[in-house]
Amino acid sequence: MTLKDQIWQTLKTVPYPGYSRDLVSFGLVQRVAACDGVATVSLAIGHLAPEIQEQIVAAARAGLEKIDAIKDLRFELGELPNARTYAAHEPEPTPRANIHRVIAVGSGKGGVGKSTVAVNLAVALAQNGLRVGLMDADVYGPNVPRMLGVAELPPLHDGKIVPAEAFGVEVVSIGLMVDAKQPLIWRGPMTDKLMRQFLNDVEWGELNALVVDLPPGTGDIALSLIQHARPDGAVVVVTPQQVAQDDVGKAVGMFRKLNVAVLGVVENMSYFVCNGCGKQHDLFGRGGGRRLARELGIPLLGEVPLQPFVSEGGDHGRPVVLSDDSLASAELLQVADKVWQALTNAPATRALEIASARITM
Repeated sequence: MTLKDQIWQTLKTVPYPGYSRDLVSFGLVQRVAACDGVATVSLAIGHLAPEIQEQIVAAARAGLEKIDAIKDLRFELGELPNARTYAAHEPEPTPRANIHRVIAVGSGKGGVGKSTVAVNLAVALAQNGLRVGLMDADVYGPNVPRMLGVAELPPLHDGKIVPAEAFGVEVVSIGLMVDAKQPLIWRGPMTDKLMRQFLNDVEWGELNALVVDLPPGTGDIALSLIQHARPDGAVVVVTPQQVAQDDVGKAVGMFRKLNVAVLGVVENMSYFVCNGCGKQHDLFGRGGGRRLARELGIPLLGEVPLQPFVSEGGDHGRPVVLSDDSLASAELLQVADKVWQALTNAPATRALEIASARITM
């Protein structure tokens, strides 16, 4: 085995701080060079917090210094490459003048409340005067129609799909096009075709923002969205459990590898406040979203409590942000505010005024 191979094999045993996964599987080792005992390792960690960078370099050094053949060890630190590794020869996405911003909402894990965050984010932005669309890209579990209380799409117009509308949000979902009890057993090419159809064949109006609810994982649908629409930013959703954090770390890695800015993390089901005693109970652990944000160098957008209002609102088609008397509503409204600030680099209230004035309702 060559020295270069030894270095690669060793780095595969060095875990990312706080995770069981190694640096290589996270895509952070970009290049290894070795000649006459001089080894150079290029790490794409420039986007991470300085303390995380130090921990990674220290861990890598500790592992590699055990290799006797290395006489001089050097590290080069940089950003993730801009090249789109998933499709190097694909054309750039077609610009859509009527859609000003695309926001992806994703998570590496199912059951964390990703659709809940996507729906409430879209409605909150609309309630602040923006023109908003919501694309339900979770074709295997399209929950958005129920969460918004819509059952069908309007008739086609000039051969194009007309989105439904709820609470000021334009909505399209495969759940509005097929029997709700009919499972979709599709391979990648079919989902890619659907993403293109939802982007090109829907009569979206003039939108300040199109929120896209992605399915769990890092597969075909996420790749298709990024390929055909190139989101302006991504929001990732997590719960306090470590297993959820592990999977969300993969989603963050995917967005970064494909050159999509990660706007921040939302921790859902963060805590429960007892109506009887008024005490806060951490049912699924505590601080997971905050730790994840710190470790990956991304903002913590909010910690949404576990409240009956949230699930009841989803079941009955009335998103919780429309309520004035819940902690979850207040937190999700703040999340929407922070997301818009991150996208526009302006104070939220002013940004909303500008956007509202630019597009006549």
